Amino acid sequence: MEATVDVAVIGGGIIGCSLAHYAAQRGATVALVEAGEIGSGASGQTVGLLAAQAVGHEPGPFLDLLLRSRGLYEPLSQELRDLTGLDVEYIRAGTLQVATNAERTEVLVEAHSRQRQQGLLVEWLEAREVRELEPNLHTEITAALYAPEDAQVNPPRLVQALAFAASLRGTQIMEAVRVTGFVAGRGKVTGVRTAQGTVSAGTVVLAGGVLSPLLLNEIGVSIPVFPVRGEIVTVNARPVPIKTSIMSAGLYLVPKRDGRVVVGSTEAPHVHDRRPTLGGVASLSKAAVQLIPQLSHAPFLAAWGGLRPGTRDGYPILGQVGDWENLLLATGHYRNGVLLAPITGQIISALALGESPPIDISPFTHDRFVEG
Repeated sequence: MEATVDVAVIGGGIIGCSLAHYAAQRGATVALVEAGEIGSGASGQTVGLLAAQAVGHEPGPFLDLLLRSRGLYEPLSQELRDLTGLDVEYIRAGTLQVATNAERTEVLVEAHSRQRQQGLLVEWLEAREVRELEPNLHTEITAALYAPEDAQVNPPRLVQALAFAASLRGTQIMEAVRVTGFVAGRGKVTGVRTAQGTVSAGTVVLAGGVLSPLLLNEIGVSIPVFPVRGEIVTVNARPVPIKTSIMSAGLYLVPKRDGRVVVGSTEAPHVHDRRPTLGGVASLSKAAVQLIPQLSHAPFLAAWGGLRPGTRDGYPILGQVGDWENLLLATGHYRNGVLLAPITGQIISALALGESPPIDISPFTHDRFVEG
């Protein structure tokens, strides 16, 4: 196998497929190389919550990035449906952050004030109003913060649709092809080596999630990306007892169109085993039933785990890798890989083709770690 393309993307998760989609949309020739199957990593083990306002970040570049990417989803979902016929199940039903004690209430009051000052659409709900919106929530909930513009998608379907859209525009999708290293020399990367041959490229983009540091070690580059295992539980809850995505401290419950409720997520940094644990399933199940008591009767469907690529500051790493020419990074998205996929695709595809990105990415470059 030998190929020559404008852009070679390493990694077939949500980020890599978004990059391929947007680069091909710009007219580039693209090869997407994935060691397993498309979406077989962390992207297939997530819930698809587009909760830009519910993550609790202070005003600044990262929150701006989250909000901008959330705004891209409605037109993207329609574009993918028109092009591929696949429905990525974009649903804008909002997120409801609930409080059961004074400490949590204070946190939400501050978030409400901050978001109102930014001009974001957000509503404060007292206990009675919470139960009018979601009558099946536990009666101990005293208040909530409602962000009606937050949304959700179906991640496996989204990955499939992005990859299909890219392939319809000529992208070579190479599954079960393991990248063994870069074709590099004199500070310049000109392609990737694989177990089946070489892919030459004008630009190489590394979107390998938690595996990204392994490839970079070959060219003497270190990035602070580490795995964070997250476990998720799903139940069959017909009729679904909630309309919005419910978030409490360290917990979320997301209703799906097919009658499932997804409960997540645990958080275990520096754990390399993605298999779910009995303790994780037990803690998530207990917390879910405390929020929505009738879930105790819901049939258990499945539990799974995924390895999210975390960074020291919780921000993704985007853009050029040090002084290496023609090598770009798109990793470290942690819990926000699905949410940030569209804006990441736009940013990196623009850089790969020598264009200016749609926003300033200086807060997210690799240099911030090099500079200490």
